[in-house]
Amino acid sequence: MYGDISRVTKAISNTHRLEIIDFISNGKKCVEDIAKQANLTIANASQHLQSLKKERLVKSEKDGNFVFYSLYSNEVYEVWKSLRDLTFSISPWARETIARREASPDYNKPLTFEQLSKTSEIILLDVRPEDEYCNDHIPHSISIPIAQLCDRLDELPRNKTIVAYCRGVFCSFADEAVNLLVSNGYMAEKLEDSVLDYKIKLKKNAC
Repeated sequence: MYGDISRVTKAISNTHRLEIIDFISNGKKCVEDIAKQANLTIANASQHLQSLKKERLVKSEKDGNFVFYSLYSNEVYEVWKSLRDLTFSISPWARETIARREASPDYNKPLTFEQLSKTSEIILLDVRPEDEYCNDHIPHSISIPIAQLCDRLDELPRNKTIVAYCRGVFCSFADEAVNLLVSNGYMAEKLEDSVLDYKIKLKKNAC
Protein backbone atom coordinates (compact mmCIF):
# COMPACT_ATOMS: atom_id res chain seq x y z
CA MET A 1 0.00 0.00 0.00
CA TYR A 2 2.80 2.42 0.86
CA GLY A 3 4.37 1.56 -2.49
CA ASP A 4 1.14 2.37 -4.34
CA ILE A 5 0.79 5.68 -2.50
CA SER A 6 4.42 6.51 -3.23
CA ARG A 7 3.96 5.81 -6.94
CA VAL A 8 0.91 8.08 -7.20
CA THR A 9 2.70 10.79 -5.23
CA LYS A 10 5.70 10.53 -7.55
CA ALA A 11 3.43 10.99 -10.56
CA ILE A 12 2.13 14.26 -9.10
CA SER A 13 5.47 15.59 -7.82
CA ASN A 14 6.45 17.60 -10.87
CA THR A 15 5.97 21.32 -11.48
CA HIS A 16 4.44 20.89 -14.93
CA ARG A 17 2.15 18.05 -13.87
CA LEU A 18 0.77 20.09 -10.99
CA GLU A 19 0.08 22.94 -13.40
CA ILE A 20 -1.58 20.54 -15.83
CA ILE A 21 -3.86 19.18 -13.09
CA ASP A 22 -4.84 22.72 -12.10
CA PHE A 23 -5.46 23.72 -15.73
CA ILE A 24 -7.61 20.76 -16.76
CA SER A 25 -9.65 20.92 -13.55
CA ASN A 26 -11.62 23.56 -15.47
CA GLY A 27 -12.55 21.10 -18.19
CA LYS A 28 -11.04 18.84 -20.81
CA LYS A 29 -8.22 20.30 -22.88
CA CYS A 30 -6.38 19.14 -25.97
CA VAL A 31 -2.66 18.40 -25.79
CA GLU A 32 -1.84 21.52 -27.79
CA ASP A 33 -3.62 23.83 -25.32
CA ILE A 34 -2.04 22.04 -22.35
CA ALA A 35 1.43 22.41 -23.88
CA LYS A 36 0.85 26.13 -24.46
CA GLN A 37 -0.44 26.69 -20.91
CA ALA A 38 2.50 24.86 -19.32
CA ASN A 39 5.07 26.35 -21.74
CA LEU A 40 6.07 22.90 -23.00
CA THR A 41 6.60 21.27 -26.34
CA ILE A 42 3.76 19.01 -27.40
CA ALA A 43 6.06 16.00 -26.98
CA ASN A 44 6.96 16.95 -23.41
CA ALA A 45 3.35 17.69 -22.52
CA SER A 46 2.35 14.28 -23.87
CA GLN A 47 5.00 12.57 -21.73
CA HIS A 48 3.73 14.28 -18.58
CA LEU A 49 0.14 13.40 -19.46
CA GLN A 50 1.05 9.76 -19.98
CA SER A 51 2.69 9.66 -16.53
CA LEU A 52 -0.50 11.06 -14.99
CA LYS A 53 -2.69 8.74 -17.04
CA LYS A 54 -0.68 5.68 -16.01
CA GLU A 55 -1.63 6.31 -12.36
CA ARG A 56 -5.28 7.09 -13.27
CA LEU A 57 -4.96 10.76 -12.37
CA VAL A 58 -6.14 11.90 -15.80
CA LYS A 59 -8.10 10.26 -18.60
CA SER A 60 -8.15 10.87 -22.34
CA GLU A 61 -10.65 10.80 -25.17
CA LYS A 62 -10.21 11.31 -28.89
CA ASP A 63 -12.32 13.77 -30.85
CA GLY A 64 -11.44 13.79 -34.52
CA ASN A 65 -7.72 14.46 -34.88
CA PHE A 66 -7.34 15.76 -31.32
CA VAL A 67 -6.82 14.00 -28.00
CA PHE A 68 -8.41 15.67 -24.98
CA TYR A 69 -7.44 15.12 -21.34
CA SER A 70 -9.47 15.66 -18.18
CA LEU A 71 -9.15 14.73 -14.51
CA TYR A 72 -9.94 11.11 -13.73
CA SER A 73 -12.13 12.29 -10.84
CA ASN A 74 -12.73 15.34 -8.66
CA GLU A 75 -10.72 13.59 -5.91
CA VAL A 76 -7.58 14.30 -7.96
CA TYR A 77 -8.29 18.01 -7.67
CA GLU A 78 -8.98 17.69 -3.94
CA VAL A 79 -5.53 16.15 -3.45
CA TRP A 80 -3.96 18.96 -5.51
CA LYS A 81 -5.86 21.56 -3.45
CA SER A 82 -4.72 19.95 -0.18
CA LEU A 83 -1.08 20.09 -1.34
CA ARG A 84 -1.54 23.72 -2.39
CA ASP A 85 -3.09 24.74 0.92
CA LEU A 86 -0.45 22.83 2.90
CA THR A 87 2.27 24.69 0.99
CA PHE A 88 0.57 28.01 1.75
CA SER A 89 0.57 27.18 5.46
CA ILE A 90 4.15 25.91 5.87
CA SER A 91 6.26 27.58 3.18
CA PRO A 92 7.72 31.01 4.07
CA TRP A 93 8.41 31.65 0.38
CA ALA A 94 4.80 30.90 -0.57
CA ARG A 95 3.48 33.17 2.20
CA GLU A 96 5.84 35.95 1.10
CA THR A 97 4.73 35.57 -2.52
CA ILE A 98 1.07 35.76 -1.51
CA ALA A 99 1.77 38.84 0.64
CA ARG A 100 3.46 40.60 -2.30
CA ARG A 101 0.54 39.76 -4.55
CA GLU A 102 -1.99 41.06 -2.03
CA ALA A 103 0.01 44.30 -1.73
CA SER A 104 -0.26 44.94 -5.47
CA PRO A 105 -2.60 47.79 -6.47
CA ASP A 106 -4.23 45.48 -9.02
CA TYR A 107 -5.18 42.93 -6.37
CA ASN A 108 -8.75 42.81 -5.04
CA LYS A 109 -9.58 41.18 -1.72
CA PRO A 110 -11.86 38.24 -2.50
CA LEU A 111 -15.22 37.45 -1.00
CA THR A 112 -15.26 34.30 1.11
CA PHE A 113 -17.62 31.43 0.41
CA GLU A 114 -19.57 32.37 3.54
CA GLN A 115 -19.88 36.01 2.47
CA LEU A 116 -21.08 34.96 -0.97
CA SER A 117 -23.74 32.64 0.43
CA LYS A 118 -25.13 35.48 2.55
CA THR A 119 -25.06 38.11 -0.19
CA SER A 120 -28.11 38.81 -2.30
CA GLU A 121 -28.62 41.12 -5.26
CA ILE A 122 -25.48 40.00 -7.05
CA ILE A 123 -24.60 38.81 -10.52
CA LEU A 124 -22.08 35.96 -10.64
CA LEU A 125 -19.80 36.43 -13.62
CA ASP A 126 -17.66 33.61 -15.02
CA VAL A 127 -14.77 35.19 -16.96
CA ARG A 128 -13.07 31.95 -18.02
CA PRO A 129 -13.10 30.82 -21.67
CA GLU A 130 -16.54 29.71 -22.85
CA ASP A 131 -15.61 26.03 -23.17
CA GLU A 132 -14.74 25.93 -19.46
CA TYR A 133 -18.06 27.52 -18.53
CA CYS A 134 -19.89 24.95 -20.70
CA ASN A 135 -17.99 22.15 -18.97
CA ASP A 136 -19.13 23.29 -15.52
CA HIS A 137 -19.84 26.51 -13.67
CA ILE A 138 -21.20 27.88 -10.42
CA PRO A 139 -25.03 27.75 -10.53
CA HIS A 140 -26.79 30.89 -11.79
CA SER A 141 -23.57 32.46 -13.08
CA ILE A 142 -23.35 34.03 -16.52
CA SER A 143 -20.47 33.68 -18.96
CA ILE A 144 -18.52 36.57 -20.44
CA PRO A 145 -14.90 35.57 -21.11
CA ILE A 146 -12.35 38.16 -19.96
CA ALA A 147 -11.25 38.77 -23.56
CA GLN A 148 -14.82 39.86 -24.44
CA LEU A 149 -15.74 41.74 -21.27
CA CYS A 150 -14.75 45.22 -22.44
CA ASP A 151 -17.06 44.94 -25.47
CA ARG A 152 -19.96 43.39 -23.53
CA LEU A 153 -20.20 45.62 -20.45
CA ASP A 154 -23.67 46.80 -21.49
CA GLU A 155 -24.99 43.27 -20.85
CA LEU A 156 -24.40 43.74 -17.11
CA PRO A 157 -26.75 45.67 -14.79
CA ARG A 158 -25.38 48.67 -12.92
CA ASN A 159 -27.76 48.36 -9.96
CA LYS A 160 -26.26 45.07 -8.72
CA THR A 161 -22.83 43.99 -7.54
CA ILE A 162 -20.96 41.93 -10.10
CA VAL A 163 -18.96 39.09 -8.52
CA ALA A 164 -16.36 37.75 -10.95
CA TYR A 165 -14.65 34.38 -10.67
CA CYS A 166 -12.14 32.50 -12.80
CA ARG A 167 -9.84 29.47 -12.50
CA GLY A 168 -8.90 29.99 -8.86
CA VAL A 169 -6.15 31.41 -6.71
CA PHE A 170 -3.41 31.29 -9.38
CA CYS A 171 -5.51 32.97 -12.07
CA SER A 172 -5.67 36.75 -12.59
CA PHE A 173 -8.77 36.91 -14.83
CA ALA A 174 -11.11 37.83 -11.94
CA ASP A 175 -8.82 40.67 -10.81
CA GLU A 176 -8.68 41.98 -14.37
CA ALA A 177 -12.47 41.81 -14.58
CA VAL A 178 -13.03 43.64 -11.28
CA ASN A 179 -10.58 46.41 -12.20
CA LEU A 180 -12.25 46.85 -15.61
CA LEU A 181 -15.73 46.90 -14.12
CA VAL A 182 -14.87 49.37 -11.34
CA SER A 183 -13.12 51.70 -13.80
CA ASN A 184 -16.36 51.75 -15.79
CA GLY A 185 -18.55 52.62 -12.83
CA TYR A 186 -19.78 49.17 -11.80
CA MET A 187 -19.90 47.74 -8.30
CA ALA A 188 -17.66 44.70 -8.47
CA GLU A 189 -16.09 42.06 -6.24
CA LYS A 190 -14.29 38.80 -6.91
CA LEU A 191 -14.54 35.24 -5.72
CA GLU A 192 -11.15 33.54 -5.57
CA ASP A 193 -12.58 30.02 -5.51
CA SER A 194 -12.59 27.96 -8.67
CA VAL A 195 -15.71 26.00 -9.63
CA LEU A 196 -14.38 22.84 -7.95
CA ASP A 197 -13.30 24.83 -4.86
CA TYR A 198 -16.86 26.11 -4.64
CA LYS A 199 -18.35 22.63 -4.98
CA ILE A 200 -16.01 21.17 -2.35
CA LYS A 201 -16.98 23.88 0.16
CA LEU A 202 -20.65 23.49 -0.69
CA LYS A 203 -20.42 19.75 -0.08
CA LYS A 204 -18.66 20.24 3.28
CA ASN A 205 -21.23 22.80 4.41
CA ALA A 206 -24.04 20.39 3.55
CA CYS A 207 -22.60 17.63 5.78
